[in-house]
Amino acid sequence: MSQQKRVRTIDLENPFVESFDGMCELLLIRHGEQEFYSNIPLGEALDAPLSELGRRQAVAIGERLAPARLGAVYCSPLKRAYDTAWEIAKHHNLQPIVMDELREIDLWKHAPQDKGLLDLYTREELAEIYRRVSRTRKHSAYPHCEDVNEFKARIVAAIDRIVEDNIGQRVAVACHGGVINAYLSHLFASDYDALVPVHHTSITVIRAADTRRVALTINDYSHVMSFQSSRSDLNA
Repeated sequence: MSQQKRVRTIDLENPFVESFDGMCELLLIRHGEQEFYSNIPLGEALDAPLSELGRRQAVAIGERLAPARLGAVYCSPLKRAYDTAWEIAKHHNLQPIVMDELREIDLWKHAPQDKGLLDLYTREELAEIYRRVSRTRKHSAYPHCEDVNEFKARIVAAIDRIVEDNIGQRVAVACHGGVINAYLSHLFASDYDALVPVHHTSITVIRAADTRRVALTINDYSHVMSFQSSRSDLNA
């Protein structure tokens, strides 16, 4: 069995490297904006489709990455992530590879799924929850959240498996803001669950070789700037 090339750290960190021999470059991409409306039932919100703006964002990220050399496109099974992945993959004659492990954290998993948040809380109570989340930057501040440690472990394992399967290639991973933050939190050994506000279809670039991981860019959304000048509070 041939031994895998040992990549120098200086090459792993070099944004101008011409070959991915011995390494994998991950493009972690948040899905386009989803279609939400006021007091949407939680079960419906979990797998909401792309909004009109979200579809435009997905087209833009697909066009931006069209000249890139992509070996594979992975995605979460949720519609907004799959449809974003499809816009990327079609430029490379690829089909999105769906990984259930890449699904977003369910912040309201243990709440009644047929109810909207305003059916469960007053506006003042809901505002206090969001203030607590903002203050702590932890998903556990949500009263009905799924197990955060299990979520992080799931994401880290899934992304590391993608790396192992794609040494020598650049791959796109269409996923979610919570997923990207979970992996960044792992890389930076942070206690926070929310490190950065990840914009829709933004690109976060991670290089990986053996056990080493390098973040090259985070939250690059320059491809939407020509047509987007605001953001809905519902769809942040």
